[in-house]
Amino acid sequence: MLIKPTLNVNRLHVKRRSLIAFDEVFHSGVNVLFGRNGSGKTSVIQLLMYGLGYEIPNWKDEAGLCDNIYVGLTINGSPLTIRRKNNGTDKQPMDFCFSDVDTALLSPLTSWFNYPYAIGSKPSFSQKMFEILGIPEAKADANNNVTLHQLYRLIYSDQSNASRAIFNSEPFDSAFKRESVGKYLLGLYDNELYEAKIKLIEEEKKLQKIIAKLQAIHSVVGKTSFGEGVGTLEEQKTSILNEIASINVKIMSAKDESLFSYRSEKKETESTAKDSIAIRSKLLEAETEIQQLNYNILDSEEFIAELLDKKSALTDSIKVGNLIGDFKFSSCPSCHKPLKEKSENCCCLCGEPSDDKDNYNSLLRMKNEIDIQFRESEKLLEKKKAKLTDLINRRKELRTSFRKQISKATATMSSIDAAKENQIFELYRQTGELEEKLQTLDKIAELHQSLIELRSERDSVQAEVNSLKDKIDLIGKQLLVREPEIKKLISEKLCELLKKDNGAEKEFKNASNVEFDFAANSVSVNGKAAFSEGGTVLLNNAFHVALLMASLEKKYVRLPRILILDGIENGGMEDGRSKNFQKVIAEALSEYNVDFQLIFATKNIDESLKSKTYMIGEEYSESNKSLKSFS
Repeated sequence: MLIKPTLNVNRLHVKRRSLIAFDEVFHSGVNVLFGRNGSGKTSVIQLLMYGLGYEIPNWKDEAGLCDNIYVGLTINGSPLTIRRKNNGTDKQPMDFCFSDVDTALLSPLTSWFNYPYAIGSKPSFSQKMFEILGIPEAKADANNNVTLHQLYRLIYSDQSNASRAIFNSEPFDSAFKRESVGKYLLGLYDNELYEAKIKLIEEEKKLQKIIAKLQAIHSVVGKTSFGEGVGTLEEQKTSILNEIASINVKIMSAKDESLFSYRSEKKETESTAKDSIAIRSKLLEAETEIQQLNYNILDSEEFIAELLDKKSALTDSIKVGNLIGDFKFSSCPSCHKPLKEKSENCCCLCGEPSDDKDNYNSLLRMKNEIDIQFRESEKLLEKKKAKLTDLINRRKELRTSFRKQISKATATMSSIDAAKENQIFELYRQTGELEEKLQTLDKIAELHQSLIELRSERDSVQAEVNSLKDKIDLIGKQLLVREPEIKKLISEKLCELLKKDNGAEKEFKNASNVEFDFAANSVSVNGKAAFSEGGTVLLNNAFHVALLMASLEKKYVRLPRILILDGIENGGMEDGRSKNFQKVIAEALSEYNVDFQLIFATKNIDESLKSKTYMIGEEYSESNKSLKSFS
């Protein structure tokens, strides 16, 4: 049975330059790397973890010389090959190929997708892996997201780590970060809850800013003599424009009575007319460009909507494929006659060859390409909208300039006698006052429109704030029930393992209660946390196995049903005790009918596990080391 998320290692293929240093197949269930000290078991584990996305603090000499690491995986039932290059620097990117290792090694560059270590112009490889695993992103602390490296600090037990520590150590670690990662893997850290809390803070700040803007606009509009109705403002503007037109007629009439020709005045009139024509041409160009840009924006929005529909359809296809992929017809859906048995990997209806994994991988590739198109289209749309805003502002300026040019052309006429000159001057003064009133009305109209938009936005944000508060309350109540349940289960599983230990610790044989604290990075049995070095190592490894067992029983646990233990007999553990522990965990895990993977390294394998069913490769020694091509 498959519980998502599930990550299984199928193969580790390591190269040093052009030579193959390691190439072995892994299997579901228990995997054992067996060999004497110094034979390269830890080197293999380091290379595997680095390939999976973990940052190795202290490389083994020979492992650090390997430069290309390929890891074949099955994630939630689908194949994936990942590749990381090791050039001696930290935070290397990761390449993805949606096929098995053999196919990936022969695939062209176009079949590989590169993702950086950190978020940049495209998602990081941690984000991509989270997406493939089907688990949400989360915050490790206030400034950093949970990465694959942070998850592996709990999933992978490094032999160089302090034996009492649950998490592998790293610089700049914090109790908050360990608590966040631990709860995230146990399903106690709900990313939806975290995002809802963050979004609530943002929305409440947004709401306060909107309210402040509304109050500021009210304080300005309230001091004017105009109401809030846009219709009232338009009536005022129409009335003023009619007055200006009437005054212009009077000016023309007065100038006609006293007009006589001067060349200079004629030239000025012609110049004003030319300026008016030029402004009118620019205004027409702006209008045309605005119209064309509106059409382009509409096309872009429709294209983005089509991309979202395609992405949704692909997601639905993947889900439907997962649901009905294994469904077989026993009779023809048309005539209801029994169907003949078809060859394996062929359609049960038509008998044609069928490869579900290739179809699934094609869907994943198509979804990846649509994501890239969607981001680029969004950027282009934003640029077009910004350009449209600039054009609208430009059109407004041109309209104002054109109106002023008309007034100027009206004013530029021939000489006038003194009496008419005073009359015309007064008419110009009235026109100036009316023009100023028009500008004031335009500004007030903008404020009124802002009021309408802000009120609508305020109501929308307030509704979102109320919805987020309800959501936070509901999820919080659900988690209150889940946390004691999973902690009790881990305690029970760990007590079962400890009671079967053949060491000297009495607390293990009488284990009745286990407490663990991710923030404190510790585990205690019956209230005691200090044991012999061998007992501490066994307790630490048994705790990690208990986490794996809990993930096989509770679907909400996000630990991807994989555990990697390096050197389970560290700390001077006796051979007999180590072998007994290996046998105990193998028997405990054999009770589960769920896909999982446990990979551990040991120098003393229990005889019940010394077979191809459990072992990876062969027995390694100083003369037959795990990594080849170093002689």
